[in-house]
Amino acid sequence: MRDALQALLREASDAKRSADFWRAAATILSHWAGGARLSITYKGINEAGSVTAGNDDRSGRSLSAEWRDPDGRHVEASLAGAPPALPASELEAAVEFASRLAVMVGRRAALERERRLGSFVVELARWLLAAPETQLLLRYTLQSLMELVEAQGAFVALKQPDGENFRISPALGEAASIDGLILGLSNSATGKVVRTGEALITADLRMEAEASPIATALAEGVRAALIAPLRVSQGTVGAVGLLRYQKTGAPAPAPFSLHDLHYVSAVAAHIAGGIELSEAVAATRAAADRARAMVDASPLPMALVDTAGTVRQLNEAAMHVFGLESKEAGVGRHLEKLGLSPSGLTVRLMLAGRQEGQPWHGRVLVTQGGGERRICDCTVTDLRGLGSQDLLVALYDRTDELRAQRELIAREKLATVGEIASGVAHEVNNPLAAIRMEAELLGRSTQDTEASAAAATIVREVDRAARIVRSLLRLARRADITPVRVQLNELVRDVAEIRQRVLRADNIEVRTRMDQAAEAVLGLGQELQQVVINLVTNAEHAVRGRPNAVIELATEARQDWVRLTVEDSGPGVPPQVRSRIFDPFFTTKSPDEGSGLGLSICQRVVAEVGGRIWLEESSTLGGARFVVELPSAPVKDDAIG
Repeated sequence: MRDALQALLREASDAKRSADFWRAAATILSHWAGGARLSITYKGINEAGSVTAGNDDRSGRSLSAEWRDPDGRHVEASLAGAPPALPASELEAAVEFASRLAVMVGRRAALERERRLGSFVVELARWLLAAPETQLLLRYTLQSLMELVEAQGAFVALKQPDGENFRISPALGEAASIDGLILGLSNSATGKVVRTGEALITADLRMEAEASPIATALAEGVRAALIAPLRVSQGTVGAVGLLRYQKTGAPAPAPFSLHDLHYVSAVAAHIAGGIELSEAVAATRAAADRARAMVDASPLPMALVDTAGTVRQLNEAAMHVFGLESKEAGVGRHLEKLGLSPSGLTVRLMLAGRQEGQPWHGRVLVTQGGGERRICDCTVTDLRGLGSQDLLVALYDRTDELRAQRELIAREKLATVGEIASGVAHEVNNPLAAIRMEAELLGRSTQDTEASAAAATIVREVDRAARIVRSLLRLARRADITPVRVQLNELVRDVAEIRQRVLRADNIEVRTRMDQAAEAVLGLGQELQQVVINLVTNAEHAVRGRPNAVIELATEARQDWVRLTVEDSGPGVPPQVRSRIFDPFFTTKSPDEGSGLGLSICQRVVAEVGGRIWLEESSTLGGARFVVELPSAPVKDDAIG
């Protein structure tokens, strides 16, 4: 019994849907009952069905069990050919345990679908704000809907100007054969949905009285269908349909549920809004090219580029982001020449392989000619659906938002630190100054060699303490909200000064090798401090408790770059996790020691200032060696009066 329950738990952890779990559960419980034939009928809130497993042996006992809960869930199980020693109570307990696990699986699946729906609706809202062309919007939406409700075909039907017919376009997946089909509103199931404004759910579209025209045109095997109306302020303008097909020799697909209808109806409302918006744009700019009119009129920064990344057109908002005085200054130039650099890849890779309905989304940094940097979310869309080979690059400038967030965090986080640091400086520096003065007087007034040496030691250690206090104050200063020149050598020295005395107690040696030719870098000082601190912290965790533990920080000037390396004498990073170390929330530490965000934050901070960070294959100390390259900050010429 225990092995069966453990197997049920494992299946519940892996199952994506309740139906998947019940199929596996029937097999597990049949095997537990010696291979007896087990039949289970279940009815949940969103799913219902029957499963069987095992061999029907009439010579054994017949047992049955039932479970239900206050929410209306109901499970019945019957066992034919059960072993004589199997108590009915154990079957009842197993069925109840499996039923409760099925409820958990169903709830988890519902939460996952709600999350996917939320993400999709947010993404769809961004597309609507950018006002893309209707066909492109519909294709993208249908593809996502098919994945959301596990359909194999989808179509959109739009009412024609004559008010008597509708046209299907686009149609994707197995339903692609009906793309462009025109049917009457009075003699089809889809037409009925458009006429009445009421959704249709059917387990077999062929059985619907008015469905024959579409069912005949569809590929063989169409079964379950969900058709929802597209309603705008003026009424119903069309419908969106999702289809499931039966493969040869396979069981009939599950019908669509009320939850599926809920998801599709929510998306249909956004589709209808997009159609209404597109029609309004077309009415006001009937004589203009759709793609160019969309770019010019959008409040979002947008640019049309060819597949190589050369700008063909950009709007006023894009001129502001790129820091251009005129559109002519940007047309004909490559995106990289305009200062655009995506995070983690090149512009060429960002643009390559764009397929219709599959846009690229990511974070980019735009460096203007004057050195100002703008942080933007970016969407790259293929426009072949509009008859154009160009790509649409839409930006959402988040610079001011991120600056405001940093300012808020800085105020909340550093206000207390600043007060403490200033108090430390006041309370510590005064007695340090008194100790130093007394030690100097002692050294001058005594003729005792040992006393004089002790006084000199006191002066030296007091000076060291004063330097540590100054380093602490520099590290706790107010966060920068605009890029500034940061002396990397000084920053590294401050971090090492603070950590090495603490680590010395753990028998960890901290070494520094500073290239005095290393120039300053341009960035947000406190975020770069966080990069160094995160890398040192990771190194500390790797070497703590190991003999001859060493952490080494080094800077090096390399043409227009400044390189920082942090390496340790720890065990290194295992090869099997090297590709994932920069992923958010991935960590090899215990939950008490790390969240898995340190290296992810380091990568983001470094990328935002135009640099890069990586893990090298080998280290002179035998452990991990992280390398950070940052662009050197240009030195401003002195003003001439």
